[in-house]
Amino acid sequence: MPVFTPLQMGKLLDLAKQNRVAPVYLYIGPPEITLDKAKEMYSVLLEKGSPFELFDLRDQEQKRDFLRTRGFQEGLFGTRKVYVIIGGEEIPDSKVEEIIKPFREEKNFFTWFILTEKIEERSPLYKFALEKGAIIPFSTKKREDLFESELWMALKDANLSMEKKTASLFLSLVGEDYHHFKNELEKLLLYCMGEKTITENKIFEITVPREDRALYLLGDLLFKEDPEKILKFFHALLDNKRDPSEILAYLYRYFKRLRILQEFLQENPQLAKEVNYSSFTKVWQTIKEDPLKEIPKTLIEMHPYALYNAKELLKRISNLDIPFYLLYEAELELKKDFKSPYKVFQNFVFNLWRSVKRANLN
Repeated sequence: MPVFTPLQMGKLLDLAKQNRVAPVYLYIGPPEITLDKAKEMYSVLLEKGSPFELFDLRDQEQKRDFLRTRGFQEGLFGTRKVYVIIGGEEIPDSKVEEIIKPFREEKNFFTWFILTEKIEERSPLYKFALEKGAIIPFSTKKREDLFESELWMALKDANLSMEKKTASLFLSLVGEDYHHFKNELEKLLLYCMGEKTITENKIFEITVPREDRALYLLGDLLFKEDPEKILKFFHALLDNKRDPSEILAYLYRYFKRLRILQEFLQENPQLAKEVNYSSFTKVWQTIKEDPLKEIPKTLIEMHPYALYNAKELLKRISNLDIPFYLLYEAELELKKDFKSPYKVFQNFVFNLWRSVKRANLN
């Protein structure tokens, strides 16, 4: 079997269901992603009655047990046995030889699922998997690219569509935790079953952002929603025991980032003038690849959609001194006047909203 891309996983699953199983499946990439994808494959074999054994070589005790094991045994009555190895980069070459020896003797009693974060192409395991098994690399892309590929595959399977801009919003909210991404994606597809297109409104309605992304969403709401909706979000954070000072600190960072972006856009007008998201991302990528450009770290760390969205929000407020002044007042009310956090954030929200509205009317 050749090298398979993540998009070709469905083909491998179909082959396994037809009892066309490789001796070795080599998954390369982040452990939480490769384990999830390997499960899809070896579950097919377990349903057919294959015995199963797992070793996580990142655990020293399990690694010792694995290295002590001699003569890997097939299942009872000659059934194929499944071995799953996490941390395949810890397997020494001598152990690799022991693993592949039975296959050279045409004893196909095992299937190995080996998960590794990295492996050299000259390694005996890689060469054997390339010749007799299947290699599925997830490490050639950035994490957000892997998530995006999986999102498009899931949408296709569910007969749903989504604009590129909406997909970027979803990915920016769920963050970089794979399990949270999977849970939110499954929930989104379930709630939108029977619809043709998933909209941004559906994303906001259904998707639960990661804790750090919840505060990103708060900054976004400040410019897009009416005061009542914004306050509900503040109240939800406070009801869930979020420290008022922590919320204020985030808002300081949020507006500081906007100011940094504002200055950067003044220095790079070609980026500022782009109103189309896809064009914006192309210009942004060109700027990032320019070795002579000095780009603030905080901007590089932002998801492209969040950066584009922030650029659009800057059109709604010309004077960023206003939110900093209001945050200063809010901090005094909390720490000096000991006002209720609910009252403090109510004052902040309505004063900011009035300022933004007044600026847009002038």
